[in-house]
Amino acid sequence: MSGYQATGQSRRSRPRRRLTIILIILIVLVGLLVAADFGAKAIAENEVATQIQKQGISQKPSVSIAGFPFLTQVISRDVNSMQISWHDLQEGPVTFKSVNAVLNGVHINSSFNGATVSQLTGTAVITFGALSSAVSSQVGALGALGGAGLTLTDAGPDEIKASLDLVITSASATWRVSRLSGNRLNIQLVDSNGLPSQLLDSVRDITIPLSGIPLHLQVQSVSITPNGVVGTLTGQNVTFGG
Repeated sequence: MSGYQATGQSRRSRPRRRLTIILIILIVLVGLLVAADFGAKAIAENEVATQIQKQGISQKPSVSIAGFPFLTQVISRDVNSMQISWHDLQEGPVTFKSVNAVLNGVHINSSFNGATVSQLTGTAVITFGALSSAVSSQVGALGALGGAGLTLTDAGPDEIKASLDLVITSASATWRVSRLSGNRLNIQLVDSNGLPSQLLDSVRDITIPLSGIPLHLQVQSVSITPNGVVGTLTGQNVTFGG
C-alpha cells in the first residue's frame, strides 16, 4: 500500500514540476526582454544626445526617453516623450545654468538617424553672476570691470537691482528685463543713483543675444526670481540628425 501511495504522489508531483519549470523559463525570458528594452533605450538616448550636439552645440545633453516598452516605440518610429537637459551651458555671451526641454511627439525618420519633434517646451535659467558677466561684456566702459564690480539681485518679477563698485565710488541702478524677438534680452535702465554721466548712456539700454539656445527653442517670456532670470521656451516641428 505504501508503495502505491508513493507512486501516486510522484505522478501528481510531475505536472507541478513542469509548471514550475515553465514559470521559471517565462520569468527568465521576461527578464531578458526587459533588460534588452532598457539596454536599447540607453543606446538610443546616447545616440539622440550625439545627434543633438551635432547641431552646433558645445555640450552633449542628458537625454531620458519616457515610456515602456521602448522597442515598440522604435518599431512604430514614434516616441511619445523625452526629456533633454544641459547644465552650465556656455553659448555666446551667456552661460546658462540649466536648459531643460520636454519633447513630445518625436517621429523617427526612416533611416533611424534623426527625428522631427512636434512640440517642445522648456525653461532656461541664467544666474545673476552669469548675467553680470554678460552685461559687462556687452557694455563698453563697464566691460573694463570684467563683471567683478557689478552685483545683481532680484527686485521684482521683471526688474533687477545692480550694485556697482567703481573703485573710487559706488553706485546702484534698477533695470527692467524683458524679452525681445529673435531670442534677445533687453535690459533697460529704470532708476540709478551715483552713476557717473559717462556710464549712463552705456547702461541705459542693453541687449544681450540668447542665440545659443539649443534645438531652435524660442524664448516666449522671462521672469526674475531669486535664482536669476528664468525664460520659458517653446518650439514646433524641430528636426535633428538625419
